[in-house]
Amino acid sequence: MSIKIALVGAGSVVFAKNLLGDILQFPELSDATIALMDVDPARLEVAAVMARRMVAKLGVAAKVEATLDRRKAIRGASYVICTIQVGGYEPATVVDFEIPKKYGLRQTIADTLGVGGVFRGLRTIPVINGIARDIAEVGAPGCLLLNYTNPMAMCCWGVARAVGIPHVGLCHSVQSTSQQLANDVGLSYDDVSYLVAGINHMAFFLRFEYKGQDAYPLLFRKLEDPAFHRDKVRFEMMRRTGYFVTESSEHQSEYLPYFIHHGRKTVEAFDIPLDEYLRRCEGVIATWKATEAQLLGTGGEIEVGPQTHEYGSFIIHSRETGVPRVIYGNVPNTGQIENLPLGACVEGPCLVDAQGLRPVHVGSLPPQLAMLCQSNIAVQALTVEAALTGKREHIYHAVMADPNTAATLTLDKIWAMCDELIEAHQKLGFLGDFAPTIRGTGRSFAGTGDRVLAEVVPAAKGRGVELRVSNPRAEAVSLRLAFALRRWDGTVLCRKTARVKVVAGGTNRVPLPFTLPAAVHEGFRVTVEEVPAGVLAVDLLSRPRKVLRAGGADPALQIALAGTPAVKGWIDDAGKELRFRFQVDDSKVLLGKVPWGGSSLELFIAPENEGAAFQVIAVPGKGADKPKLVDAKIKPVPGARLSQRANGSGYEIEIAVPKASLRLPPQAKVFLLDCYANIQALGDAHGGGRASLSGSFQAHLGSASYARVELSPSPNGYKNK
Repeated sequence: MSIKIALVGAGSVVFAKNLLGDILQFPELSDATIALMDVDPARLEVAAVMARRMVAKLGVAAKVEATLDRRKAIRGASYVICTIQVGGYEPATVVDFEIPKKYGLRQTIADTLGVGGVFRGLRTIPVINGIARDIAEVGAPGCLLLNYTNPMAMCCWGVARAVGIPHVGLCHSVQSTSQQLANDVGLSYDDVSYLVAGINHMAFFLRFEYKGQDAYPLLFRKLEDPAFHRDKVRFEMMRRTGYFVTESSEHQSEYLPYFIHHGRKTVEAFDIPLDEYLRRCEGVIATWKATEAQLLGTGGEIEVGPQTHEYGSFIIHSRETGVPRVIYGNVPNTGQIENLPLGACVEGPCLVDAQGLRPVHVGSLPPQLAMLCQSNIAVQALTVEAALTGKREHIYHAVMADPNTAATLTLDKIWAMCDELIEAHQKLGFLGDFAPTIRGTGRSFAGTGDRVLAEVVPAAKGRGVELRVSNPRAEAVSLRLAFALRRWDGTVLCRKTARVKVVAGGTNRVPLPFTLPAAVHEGFRVTVEEVPAGVLAVDLLSRPRKVLRAGGADPALQIALAGTPAVKGWIDDAGKELRFRFQVDDSKVLLGKVPWGGSSLELFIAPENEGAAFQVIAVPGKGADKPKLVDAKIKPVPGARLSQRANGSGYEIEIAVPKASLRLPPQAKVFLLDCYANIQALGDAHGGGRASLSGSFQAHLGSASYARVELSPSPNGYKNK
């Protein structure tokens, strides 16, 4: 049979040599056409020389082609093997290590998960999807993509979602680890069998057997062997989870939050080699240079070793000959692993023969293993989402989800690190543009950050209302808006229109031509009648004035925070003095740098004729700090006396203050009031917040929505003086 096999990324000469040696040593594949493709002409030349010398050495009829044109290499191919590394060691991989290191984030390999894996995925997924589209368009019918490129799960998931061609991701961790475990416990590998499932680099030996018997007791015995010092991270995770993982301790240390983050002693105790991939890359580069010199030099034959345990050649041979085999591959989860997400890229046994490659049903992983896989799948899913949609926010989300990063960095540092990495990779030409986010957030700018905000607000001066328009866009906007002034019952008093222009990134305020109803205390509404696309319009609501009757046994006022009762207040008339008593449910009294910045009650008080309001703030005492009443300039209110005591999960505070100090007439029997409650924690389980008596937070702009307090002789024995 004569088939065409394309090798994209053939410049990975050492790995390519092993793959081609495996393929050409099958007699049934020895007459294949081998199409080599790389973006680096020098590396491609070395690969072509290497391949032709291998053909000559083996004495087979294979034909070797070499091209810089990817579609030409793929055209008519039945198999495409992908071994690309987008961005190479320098500059891309170095950037993946050096920028995170500035923020205190350390890595070992950084090619599959973590921030390094995320950015390798972002720059690789578009390229491998391009290869997949070429396969769909010019490859032979049923052409199979065999992917060896990391990050394996992200790349395969991207292909499955974006293109959907037949593909399998191939790794040698299952074969290598099974052999290593047999060696560690002194078993003949020929007598060992196993079942492995999970995700790439985090699949687990669900069964490890010797002649059909469970051989895990031999592995657990190693935990108690003081002379055994190998693979400390993986054996530690076996101790904790009960199962052994497929990929190395170097990788595991950065896939989990339990190791690198915990400092030098932990790193040394588990023999974790930080920045290990950089060292290994430098070694590979040295090997490649030696191989290049050997292949391009004069004389000498190329050495072809025996077939390796890489699955690629076996898959091709089984599909072409019908010889059945079980391999371990990375494929979409169609239900073969029941407690991992459908569609995620999972690793497990696959049957391959002339009918193709079919995953074997495994069932559910032990729940603790599924948990560890899920933590990595979250990163993979968000990276794929970012790569396929171009949404920048999902880059932040992917790195947020990474276990090692989340254990090491604050959210601010994660955002700053990602911004720097994005910029660096874009300057290098490895990343395209991503849709912007609202600055410093994880929300797309489009649809939210670019919305023009048009708010009807009380006028900064006087009794009128005005339109405040904020424009976050990069270009100026011009709006024509229609408004209606209504009584609270909905009766329309008048309709008007207003025009406003706002420069890019600016805010503009324009007065609205409304004469407010005389009885503003009855409530009114100024509403935007028609909202243009891309504009968020906010109406002004002034609710009917509440009437509070002071001097009774029942609370004169009550304030709820998020629907939960938070403050009860009593008001008494003591002649020239007002007396307040507040019961506040605040189980975490904290004092702020300014009075309203911590636990406090803000009182806005105005005379009945609705003159200018006066603000005072009641601050509870804590420790050596006694309760106090201050004005907006943080000056003590003259003549105020306060006392405080604990009350349930909060405090009770009593205030006696001269009416004159509140800018009220000494004989006032009516005044206007609004009250804001600043609460740090509500009861035993709720968070804190800010609530108001009026239901708004515009008391400082006018007294239209203040409550009317009607004083009456105090039942508590106060005498008017």
